[in-house]
Amino acid sequence: MDALFVVVAELLLVPLVLWILIAVELTLGLAVSVVSYLLGRRSLEQALTHGLRAVQRRLLWSVVVLGAGLVLVDLLMFDPIVGLVLSEVDAREDLDIGYGAAEGSFILGRVELTDVAVTGVRDGDRADPSAHFEVVIDSLVIDVDTLALLGARFAVEDIAVEGVRGSFDRLRTVDRDRVDADRGFELDREFSVERVHFGAVALELRDHTKPPFASEAHAEGPRELDLVLDELDLGPLRSDTAIFDLLYRVRGRGSVAGVGFALRSATGPPPQTEVEVEVLPLSLLGDAIAEQTGLAVDGSAALWVTNVYREDPPEPRVELGVQLQLRELELGLAEDPGLKGRLALKVAERGIEKLGRDIPVTAELTILRSELEGVRSLAEAGIIEAVSRALVSSLREQMR
Repeated sequence: MDALFVVVAELLLVPLVLWILIAVELTLGLAVSVVSYLLGRRSLEQALTHGLRAVQRRLLWSVVVLGAGLVLVDLLMFDPIVGLVLSEVDAREDLDIGYGAAEGSFILGRVELTDVAVTGVRDGDRADPSAHFEVVIDSLVIDVDTLALLGARFAVEDIAVEGVRGSFDRLRTVDRDRVDADRGFELDREFSVERVHFGAVALELRDHTKPPFASEAHAEGPRELDLVLDELDLGPLRSDTAIFDLLYRVRGRGSVAGVGFALRSATGPPPQTEVEVEVLPLSLLGDAIAEQTGLAVDGSAALWVTNVYREDPPEPRVELGVQLQLRELELGLAEDPGLKGRLALKVAERGIEKLGRDIPVTAELTILRSELEGVRSLAEAGIIEAVSRALVSSLREQMR
């Protein structure tokens, strides 16, 4: 999502410049007309009596000429201007963008791009990146709030993204402390968005730092997941706190690795979003469990997450309430479990004898807005990993 925000931030500048030109021309035209007629009259009374109509006429002609010029620029030069603005994105070493055609009106604040192709790298140059992505977008529509621009505020009413196909490859692990200092693509200007819509999204997620899932024991190559979004609506949100705002202002449905999920949002008070996954294979949580316990797991679960926004001091935050209903839990030893893993297996087996194989697990987390400032990518937020660790820790406590 941060690559998308880079494109929007660049395009926001053009309608602002056009509206500034309109305001400057009208102001200068009025000033010149008034001064010329004041100087051309013998007295102030004559100027006020006979000059007002002439000032209005000259100002009207200024508006007509300027309006005609801007309309011609909008009609004849729209595509070249878009290309010129987006060439600033191409000048970056970490991001490239191309498009098939551009339509719209900068005066009205609407930009429509078709056949958009975006490629980029993360955390490094193209010779040694930590990740690489390629995305093709059938249609990208941006509606700018022109009234907000007149008030010197960068604001977008609507961003609609339809027909997205692509891939994201994680190539190597990164130093989290260093990533926190550079949390994504830098924007030339921050802005607010009332609504972001994604439709028909299909992405292949590949992690080259991990082996395939246990269910793909005979597979070779990176770990792979398919992400499908039937529809996703976000907002309102700000570009500098996009992921934080997303936590409690998102609704939609889709699937990850064939596992369906639903997102429901309520305006409150307080604002909140509910996440529901009816059937979650525990193999998707295998890394977090193996890392903390040395155990391999099998079975399934139902997952519910409620994200509630709180604004009271010391700072805005989102409180996550997580419920996991384990079903037919099976435990074994992970690769190279060591003594820690063998001891953990014995404790877990006793816990299963006591609790059964259908176990409810709950966890609570609090995420401060300052922790996610500048983060516009879930891959950098670390939220999924934090939830997995909290659930594993809660399960361990129950089995003791």
